[in-house]
Amino acid sequence: MDTVSLAGAALSIVLSAVVLGLVVLLVWWLDRYEREPLGLVLLAFVWGAVAAPFLSLAGELPVRGLILPSQGPYLSAVAGAVLVAPFIEELAKGVGLFLLVGLSRNVDNATDGMVYGTAVGLGFAAAENVLYGLSAAVAGGAGAVVSLMLGRTILSAGIHALSTSVLGGTLGAARLAASWPRRFGLALAGLVGAVGVHAGWNLALVRLQLFGRTGAEAGVVILAAVFLELCFVAVFFVATGMDHRILLRELSEEVELGVLPAWVAEIIPFYRRRIRGAWWPSRQERTVLCRLLTRLAFRKHALRRVTGEDRDLAGLEVVQLRQRLREILGSGDASAAST
Repeated sequence: MDTVSLAGAALSIVLSAVVLGLVVLLVWWLDRYEREPLGLVLLAFVWGAVAAPFLSLAGELPVRGLILPSQGPYLSAVAGAVLVAPFIEELAKGVGLFLLVGLSRNVDNATDGMVYGTAVGLGFAAAENVLYGLSAAVAGGAGAVVSLMLGRTILSAGIHALSTSVLGGTLGAARLAASWPRRFGLALAGLVGAVGVHAGWNLALVRLQLFGRTGAEAGVVILAAVFLELCFVAVFFVATGMDHRILLRELSEEVELGVLPAWVAEIIPFYRRRIRGAWWPSRQERTVLCRLLTRLAFRKHALRRVTGEDRDLAGLEVVQLRQRLREILGSGDASAAST
């Protein structure tokens, strides 16, 4: 491969990774009502790009080396791609999600989990693109790399994001489950769903590779991938809509109780109103108020659903947030707020 071709191949690989990173930032930005700390989202991306691939290799190599060869070349290829790889890869990606969701106090709904799941999945896809891109560069040159990166960035990366976001979303929802058996059931269902999506995609690709690619069959696979990605977008916006309703319900109740002024329920649950309106004199204080009011709403929502120690902790945090908000709202010019 000449220098120009090598540069073109390298550029396509880098651009693919950059595009996937930008998609992560876009998904984080679209979580409009309660954005996760950007540092943790980027950490999730790094987990998917660095730690999860190493864990996957450590898990897959023994299985492929000891078990699959006894099944014959045909069955070994199918079983490796459809059964072994999806389970081990989703489990490796899921370890990072379990840590983030389990240790972070910021995760308290399905939307949060989907953001982290998307970041981990796209990080893993970026790492795979580098490996596949280097192999294609050696075997087929720059043209093969560009074609491969285009397909993988649009299709395979989307499936990785979708599958891991299924697990992330269920883990986020599990944070509000009333009992540990229910939380475990949600986590297990999320893992099964993630593996199922991943395995289905791999099965479609293996079938095309083994039985030949006709235009119609390849088109069906591409349309199926696009449909699944559109379903992910739809579910994500449904989840953010649920966040809006939680904010509106919980903050309206605080207004009725006399804890908060009326303008809070008229501004904070509505994204455009709270970012465009000069409803508080200081912009820096507006940012703090939004964060505190949003946290209050979601901790109240958790208080309705969790039990035991989690309920006690959520109740204590609600009391603390109310006290802090009274102090801030009492010291500012509340009459400056406008709708």
